[in-house]
Amino acid sequence: MEAGASSSSSRPPVFSKPPIFLTKRFDKEEKMSTPYEKLELVIEQPVDFESLKANGYDVKKYFEDQYWMNFFDILNGPVYTELVKDFWPRCEVVEKEDADREYKLKVAENPKVNKGKSRRDLGLREFTETEIRSGVSGFEVVITQTTIAELLKIPNEGFCIDFSKEGRESPYANMINRYLYESELSEPTNKTLHLKKPVKVLVKIMQGSIFPRSGGTDQVSWNHRHFLFKHQGWYGCQESLQEDCLTQID
Repeated sequence: MEAGASSSSSRPPVFSKPPIFLTKRFDKEEKMSTPYEKLELVIEQPVDFESLKANGYDVKKYFEDQYWMNFFDILNGPVYTELVKDFWPRCEVVEKEDADREYKLKVAENPKVNKGKSRRDLGLREFTETEIRSGVSGFEVVITQTTIAELLKIPNEGFCIDFSKEGRESPYANMINRYLYESELSEPTNKTLHLKKPVKVLVKIMQGSIFPRSGGTDQVSWNHRHFLFKHQGWYGCQESLQEDCLTQID
């Protein structure tokens, strides 16, 4: 583990709801047709922030400000590839509409007896948020946003913005152009070639450790450019021209 890592990361997380249910045998059929032997794992890579700093790229502060360090500490641990391959082919995402349908089907099994009963009364778990459900080694596994927040010991709050379709119209587009690229362009390119060197380092971390991918790594989407701006560009914006930034964003 990297020297200076937060001591809080060494303490096991406390889950408000256990993600693994051990009370009874649970078998779940696979949802994917890809043969087991052809499953290719793309594994998040650890990041040595001290080595990057020694080479002139002190980027750790960008991730500390966003509460990422517990995540990077986890990457220094083992990866159980067989369990991962067992988990993902059996996954299904259950949203509120699916949970409502699940409840109605349970009621329909015996409407006279089941009508008006709660999920708990019908033997179903309470549903509070979107779930990823799967089965691993004979046990049921349920992962939610709350599970991930508690694992990483970060606040379970915030909002999601998607710029994949209208990135050019984003209120941050001008700032992205100004703070992420070597020189301002009339239209920001998606090529990593034109990014500033520190931003290129962040791209490597982003593509290797946060949103790992296989294949080409020479392009960044609008969503990823916003991610980079939030971590590096906005940081510089705060340090130098925050008032100007806010003016342009407004």
